[in-house]
Amino acid sequence: MSQAKAEQSDPRGRVLHVGLVAGPESLANLGPVVRHLVVGLLDEPMSMTLVHPANTSVPHLPVPPVRDVGYALPRVPFVHRDPFRPICEALARSRPDLLHALDTDAVSLTRHLAADLDIPYVVNVMGMERPFRLSDPRCRMVLAGSEPIREALLESRAAPTGTIALLRPGIHRARHTTCFMDPAHSPAIVAAGPLRHVEPFAAAMEAFARLQAAQKDCVFFLVGNGRAEHALRRMAERLHLMHSLTFVDQQEPEQLKAILHGADLFIWPTPVERIQIDVLTAMSAGVPVLTPPMPAADFIIPDRTALIFEPNNADDLAAKLTGLLDDRAGARELAQNALALLKENHSPADMANQLADFYDATLGATVP
Repeated sequence: MSQAKAEQSDPRGRVLHVGLVAGPESLANLGPVVRHLVVGLLDEPMSMTLVHPANTSVPHLPVPPVRDVGYALPRVPFVHRDPFRPICEALARSRPDLLHALDTDAVSLTRHLAADLDIPYVVNVMGMERPFRLSDPRCRMVLAGSEPIREALLESRAAPTGTIALLRPGIHRARHTTCFMDPAHSPAIVAAGPLRHVEPFAAAMEAFARLQAAQKDCVFFLVGNGRAEHALRRMAERLHLMHSLTFVDQQEPEQLKAILHGADLFIWPTPVERIQIDVLTAMSAGVPVLTPPMPAADFIIPDRTALIFEPNNADDLAAKLTGLLDDRAGARELAQNALALLKENHSPADMANQLADFYDATLGATVP
């Protein structure tokens, strides 16, 4: 979208300014996607303000021109008559033309800010974990992160049919897979995710133990933090894994990608009903992925872009891992297929171009 187009789409005759609104968990999952989105939109040209929790890690953004508004909502909202007022006042100084809730965690805040500023907004939906309905007339578009999410939104009549569109997350990818390329190093298997529940990671560790018992030459990494960590460390001792398994603190997606450059296989052990950017990150690094079924993610195509294992089933996971270790050409083909799909459907440039058009359509609908 050229500057002339941006100015034409804005009835105030200036370059479009968008407020990107993050909820409490938005940036932890979407960090690299947000960075690619911002960089792409700046080329349109467009100006932006990121509204985010003050205590969260913000992706590396070009500041300026991107403005930054941190917020801290009170734990008990009724302590203040209008807890959103300071955020609204800070955001109003940027004179945004519309707001963009980066996911459904940010919808409540975005709705309040849009009402106070009397401007429209759009919403990204990245999961299927709970019913989503939005009848607010200021919400002009609902952007589904995958085709299954779009279909679920249409089926549930979450919003008027004409306002639901597909916008897949964009992410930079490696050109080629590098797994199993160095015979001098033992293959590295990385399992990652929040350690909220013991069972998924216990199954991964039992699978590791089976590989170790079968004398497969591997080293293992478990990346994450959470309430299950202590129990999993005790389990690692019982399974005699402590010499081959390394626990690593939870990483932001960008940091995880750096770790994955040295990995040969990636496991996401926990079933989820949302698009998990860590899985997309692993695929973009050229690493073969193993995961339970992920109904929200259309980039997971069983036996083509990833291997699917039964949740919490150590035997099934160990068998799938053994198959990839024994067929390394097949493992590389799996990863290369994933990279080809990301090139086709998850280009950051395509995401930014589509989003610019959605913004233009949103504001165009408000012009008399």
